[in-house]
Order: sequence, then C-alpha cells, then structure tokens
Amino acid sequence: MPRTITFPIAIVLTLWCAARTLVVDALAGPLERVEFEGASQRLISGGLIPGDRIQGYLAKPEGTGPFPAVIGLHGCAGMPDTTKRKLVDELVGWGYVVLLVDSFSTRGIEHACTGGGFDVTGKRTSDAYGALAFLAGQTFVDPQRVAAVGFSQGAWVTLLVAEANSFELFVHPSNSRFRAVVAFYPLCIAVAGRPVIPTLILIGALDDWTPAADCSRKIDAWGADGAPVEQVIYPGVHHSFYYPELQPGRTMFGHWLEYNEEAATDATRRMREFLKRHLN
Repeated sequence: MPRTITFPIAIVLTLWCAARTLVVDALAGPLERVEFEGASQRLISGGLIPGDRIQGYLAKPEGTGPFPAVIGLHGCAGMPDTTKRKLVDELVGWGYVVLLVDSFSTRGIEHACTGGGFDVTGKRTSDAYGALAFLAGQTFVDPQRVAAVGFSQGAWVTLLVAEANSFELFVHPSNSRFRAVVAFYPLCIAVAGRPVIPTLILIGALDDWTPAADCSRKIDAWGADGAPVEQVIYPGVHHSFYYPELQPGRTMFGHWLEYNEEAATDATRRMREFLKRHLN
C-alpha cells in the first residue's frame, strides 16, 4: 500500500495553481492563447442561456492542414504544467491540432473539487461545444474529425457530450459533432445516457474518487448495442495516474492521487490507437 502523504489544501492548491500558470510561459512557442464563446444552451421554454467567454490554448502541427483535432478538458483543479506539456507534445506529434480549454480563468474559479460539480459541468459542456465551434472555424482543422479528451471532471464532460441528447441541448453555428471521446478516470455514476460515439475509458482499480466499479456497472447496463465503449482498468492504480506531478502520491480533497508511469504509458498508447482508428 502507498505511504500516505497529506498536504494542507491551501499548500496543495498554491503549488497546483502555480504549475497551471507556468504552462503559458513554458509553452509560449507552440501554444497560442485564444478566446471563444461557449455554446448557448436551449431552455424548454424556448429561451437561451448564453455561453460564457472562455480562454483556451491552441497548438497545431506544421503545415496548412486540414488536420484532425482534439479538445482537451482539465480536471476539477485545472491541469498542471508538466501534464499540459506532455499532452500537447503527444497529440501534436501524432498530427492533431490541440485546443486545451480553460474553463476556470475567465470565471475566477480556483478549483471546483469540493461542491457544485453539477452546475460546473453544465457550463463546461457549453465550453466543450464552444471549443468545437471555434475549431470548426479554423481553416487548418477538419471539423468532421474532432475528438474530446478529458481528465476526471473533464472526463465526466466528455461522457456528457457523447450522450444522444447532448448535441440538441445547445445551439451550434455549424453542424460539427464530436467523433469520439477519451475519458481518463471519469465520474461514471453521474452519467445516464449511453455514449452514441466511440468512447474509451481509462481508469485505475484503486481509484477512490471516481471508482472503476461505477463505470463497469454503467457499461454493463448500457449493453453492447451501439457505438463501441471500451474500458481499461489498471490494477493497483489510483486517480490521476496520468499526471507526472503526482509523484510521490498525495492526498488531495480527501482522495489519494498518484502518478503511475506504466499505466500512463499504456493509456497513451491506447489513446493514440483509438484516435487513429476513429479520426483518421
């Protein structure tokens, strides 16, 4: 069993948010700061809830394209520097345009890990569709080949945009839709509808924040009909296993988080194969 290291929340958040800030300078070359509007949400009454102004960070392969693209969705405490750099380098190296959505900065949110998750994820679903519309307007992006990759709370959002009725709940300036989603340790218990696009779930067997058993039960209940839903459960692996910053592991918000190089390497390979299969 891992040795428990518990940091005061204030110290953890200070270090984590500082790491999030560093990425802009560390990746000033390949990343371009962009802004876009979240998608407006339709109300049953016929009205609309306008989307918020959102920031993101854009990177692309060399050349004019059009390239397939991936929208990255961070967790409830954002995404730290090393992980951003790792994800961008991998995806751009594989030939994808990458748009990392920052759902917190323009809203003045430090983290959304201790409450209000359902409200935040509703807004973040709007952000995801706004990011999709933004990419659809770029000449170097093929709007028919866009996937979402999310982590923890962001992975929850990827499963929401994969649901059958999700697209119709928002206003879309183009007819672009997500082609596939990759969900790293999502909160499966909060998801109702079966994904209608290819879905890959990557999760640790010892995850005590978003338990793998919840995802297994959902997949069993959904059945085998429809778009493929793949799940990989890594034995002995905890929440946030993809984040290199989390070595050694530590307790955050009452949950054990720990990087696992073997699981992260395998998940990267599976993500690459999955995206190639469904976007190329």
